[in-house]
Amino acid sequence: MEGLIGGLIDIGIGILQLILGVALALFSITIALNVLDRTTKGLNEFEELRKKNLAVAVYIAGVLIAVGNVVGQAVSGISKAVVPGGFNIAALVGGLIQLFIGLPLAIAIIVWAQSRVYRWLVKAAEKLPGVDLKEFDLVKDLKDGNIATAVVLFGTFFAISLIASQGVAYLSEPIASAILRLIS
Repeated sequence: MEGLIGGLIDIGIGILQLILGVALALFSITIALNVLDRTTKGLNEFEELRKKNLAVAVYIAGVLIAVGNVVGQAVSGISKAVVPGGFNIAALVGGLIQLFIGLPLAIAIIVWAQSRVYRWLVKAAEKLPGVDLKEFDLVKDLKDGNIATAVVLFGTFFAISLIASQGVAYLSEPIASAILRLIS
């Protein structure tokens, strides 16, 4: 009987971890899209999606994947606090700190990458004959459905988020260890 009860508790813990992960993912994506919406003034992403603008869709997909990569690592840190057979408050606090480092980091690298990559494209374009830089504008390119620009941004977001996610991946463990040392 104890084995059955323990098994049910472990299943309940697994379901709790899943619910927590989904809630944090939705929260993080909502925050990221709101911040990104403010960085692309003049571009109504959802209106462009209604128009079936594939460039904007690729751009948004890149943002979502980048945020998911970084925040996913942070959510795993929180999940380590709720494990079968116990609850670790230090791991929970470490995981939450990891999340609140990971989410702003994800947003910051996306915004930074977006502006840096676009500046690089502008500098590269300056060297090409017949390119009018007055017409070279990220929001305009996305509105016009420039898939090439969207794919470059997507790739940039994805690559940088893979690297940043590895930096965030193990933050909760040293934080939890430091918390336990402070408590004892």
